[in-house]
Formats: sequence, C-alpha cells, structure tokens
Amino acid sequence: MAKTCEQCINCMYVEHGDMYCDEHEDFAYVYEEFCPTDDYMWCNGKKFERR
Repeated sequence: MAKTCEQCINCMYVEHGDMYCDEHEDFAYVYEEFCPTDDYMWCNGKKFERR
C-alpha cells in the first residue's frame, strides 16, 4: 500500500476539506478545500503511521 497523508494517523481532518499534519512543526495544512497543498507529503513518508 502506498504511503499518503490520507492514510496516515497524523493527518487530522478539520472541516470543509481541510486537513493538517500534527507532526509538522508549523501546523501545516496538507489539504485545503479537498486539494493537496505544497505541504502534502512534506515528510516523504518518514512520519507515516497507518490508520
């Protein structure tokens, strides 16, 4: 299975399609309005933990 933010336990849903990574030091949004941001997969899977 591929490592993606959506499948990671560190990826938290906020609302309206926004998700953030709770492992990122700067509270980075990985999704805004259901679209990946520049911070999507910022860790390259190094912090990935399967849901």
